[in-house]
Formats: sequence, C-alpha cells, structure tokens
Amino acid sequence: MDPLTRAAALVVPPHAPELASILHEVRAFCRARVDAARIDREARIDHDLLAAIAEQGWFGLTVPEAHGGIGLSLSSATEVIAELAAHDGSLGTCVGLHSGLAMHALLHEASPALRERYLPAIAAGRRVLAFAATEPNAGSDIASVRTTLTREGDVYRLRGTKCYVTNGGIAGLVTVLARSPGLGGARAGHTLVLVDPRWPGVQRGVEEKKLGLKGSSTITIDLDDVVVPDDHVLGSVSKGLEHAHHALEWGRTFMAAGCLGAARYAVDAAAAHVATRAQFGRPLIEFPLVRLSIAEMRAEVRAIERTLALVCAHDDLAIPSTVVKLLASEGAFRVVDRALQLFGGAGFIEDTGIARRLRDVRVTRIFEGANDVLRLSLASAALAWPIDTLTATHPELGATLSAVRRARGFRMFQDQVLQANLADAIVALFAATALAREEDDVDKLARGIQLERAREALQRAAAPADPEREALVARVAAR
Repeated sequence: MDPLTRAAALVVPPHAPELASILHEVRAFCRARVDAARIDREARIDHDLLAAIAEQGWFGLTVPEAHGGIGLSLSSATEVIAELAAHDGSLGTCVGLHSGLAMHALLHEASPALRERYLPAIAAGRRVLAFAATEPNAGSDIASVRTTLTREGDVYRLRGTKCYVTNGGIAGLVTVLARSPGLGGARAGHTLVLVDPRWPGVQRGVEEKKLGLKGSSTITIDLDDVVVPDDHVLGSVSKGLEHAHHALEWGRTFMAAGCLGAARYAVDAAAAHVATRAQFGRPLIEFPLVRLSIAEMRAEVRAIERTLALVCAHDDLAIPSTVVKLLASEGAFRVVDRALQLFGGAGFIEDTGIARRLRDVRVTRIFEGANDVLRLSLASAALAWPIDTLTATHPELGATLSAVRRARGFRMFQDQVLQANLADAIVALFAATALAREEDDVDKLARGIQLERAREALQRAAAPADPEREALVARVAAR
C-alpha cells in the first residue's frame, strides 16, 4: 500500500499522560533559564545550562525507562523538542539531534551490552550524542563517504574526516558512518561505529561560524587511525548505509518538530504585535491583508502539527519522514519570514528576536537531506506506486501519475522539474489527509490551502514538456 493510502486509514494515538506535565516543566524552565539572545550572541549553550537540562532528564527523552530515561514515544518526544525549539532554536537542535538522529542506531542496532554500558550515562546527560556522516565531498550523496573502516588483526581502524558535525564539540559519543570495503562479505559496504571522542586519533576542530543556530555546536572531526573495538560496531557490518537511512528518518521527524516550535513562536509573536501596533489610526489586525497573513500562518502551523502527529503514528517512516521534513522546513520559513514582514522595520532589528528566528530556521531546508534532493527521492518512489489503490484515495494524483507514465515513459525519471512538482503535490496531499477531520476553522482553512497547493503542483506536473523553454533555460544558466 502506498503511504498516502495508508495515511488515510491511520488513527493518531493519544499522547502519553505525563506529556502535559513535562511540557509545563519545559515552559517554566525555559522562561526562567533560557536567554536565547545571549545564546546567539555568545554562539554557545553554556555548560551550566546544559547541566541544568541534564538534571531535568531531557537528554533521556527517548531512552527507555529501564536504562534511566523517560522512555517517551516518538510522538511525545517530538512535542517536547518543539517546545524547546519554540524558546530557542539552538537548544531545540542540540536536544533534538541527540534524541533523534544520533540516538537511533544506539537504541535499535547496538548490542544489549553496549546499550547497558552507555544509555544510563546518556539519559543522565553525561554523554551527549552526535552523528557524523557528512564529509567535504559527501553531502546529500551519503553513499559517497570516503572515511574508511578496515580490519587489521583483531581490531578495526577508522580513518577520515567528518564535517558539519552537530553537537560535535560537546559530544561524549559520536556515531560515524564509514566505508567498509571487504568487511562482512560486501565489496563496497558501509558500517556504523560508535566512537568516543577521547580515544587516541580523534581530533575535534574549531566551532564553525554560522548564519543561524549559533549556539548549536558544529565542528569538523578528524579520525586518524582510530582503533574501534569490535563491540562498538552498530548493527551489521556492511549494512551501515541502511542503518543510517533509518536514523535519518527519525532525525527528519525530530527536525520537523524543531521547525514546528519555531513557527509556533513566530505566529504568536506576530499576532501579539499586530493586535497592539496601530497605523493610520487603527490596529494592524483590522487590515484585511494582515488578517489574511495571520490566518494563513496559523493554518501553516496547524498543517505541520497534524502532519507530524500522523507521521509519528506510522511504523515505516521512510516516506512520511521525508514528507514532514519538507512540509515543516518550507512552512516554518514561510511563517517566520511573514512574521518578520508584519513586524516591519522592527523585525529587521535583532532585539525583537524575529531576525534570529529567520536565521535559525533557514538551515532546516538544507541539513538532514537538502529539500531539492528529498523532492527527487520522494517523487522517484511515487512514480512506482500502484495506480489502482492510489486512485481510490487520491484520484487527481493517480490520474497525473498514470498520464505521466504514458507520455514520458522512462524519461520521467530524468525530468527533475516534473519530479519536484510531483513531490510538492504529494506533500500537500499528505498534509490534507492529516487535516481531513476538520475539527475547527483552522483545520478547514489549512486543508483548503493544502488542497489548492496540491492541485497547482499537479497541473504543473501534468503540463507537457516544453523543449524550447528547457533549451532557453540551459542557455541562460550556462552564461
């Protein structure tokens, strides 16, 4: 069954009973202890704040209770990350990446002995986690990593360089993806290993200077002939690429939660501003265009909320996590950008905090899978979906896919513009499915917007190829 058809049949489970209490604690803590402007200005989350967060137990959100964690479900854990991100993007990124992308392989692929050894310290915040896959010449093409794991005698040796390692400067453990040619019977396999940055041969670089999320640690890590014990291999030797993709599915879901937090903050701040700011003798909220902006911003946030909840109910996150990452990162940027516009000149000034939010949210369309690449991946998968079952729930998409197959044949896999339009339609239709219950006016508006986006994207996808325009584009780009 294709993911859209399955989504229509899913029931979103309720949150854990303790979630409301945890969210209350997060809000109270952040209001009292988190100075987002200072974090941005100093480009770091100071040790005392990290220690206080560890004492609250929030580094153990996804660690099972048996190992000292809170043991929240994916749905509940992402709500906590959204709340943290609403107060500060760097803080949400730090805890969210630790709990999501960097935690997944340790929870699901490590041996029981390794979990027993490390998870209690992780839950207590004594070991913050990081995930290292990206390299100077390997970004979206994760399979092209050059860091290499070899077997020499009775140990493994790790050699290479990883860049843009989030949490790298504060990490107590790093999951590393490496090529492992010849290991496990695979001529060109990949393997995940767990590395302690204190081991000989591990060298941490300086903190990167970034546009946004300045408080989030981002460094390069050099791995010079690092000895890796046998029991620190995560999952199966040579199956690391598969394990990494599963981790990224979790990571994208947590990242969407961070986007949700940023968008919630922005719409609340904008709504408060336009209710009190007066121009031409009346509050801004009385102007029709301002009302339209606020309403559409609320609808955007609601679409992310409902879609994230539906994605967390899926047992297979491969496509749903891509959908919610695209929806949330694009939607959050639109919401925060619109909030800055409504603040006018004040929004461009750092003291209001909106400029910082815009800087912070920009990278979400790039990391954990650049959106342009994820669109191609999503559309390529959709082009193989069975038309009959899909048409029953989403007839316009089924008809468009069928027409594209007939008209383009194999060439449809080479048309990236077509695929991008299909992906945009799929994202919007998935969100519309999540909003189908229409519990209130916000749901109704949000669903209407998503259906309109889907129709427009499908019309672009169904349009016949225009070789003359494609040639014009190629000439202009070449100049």
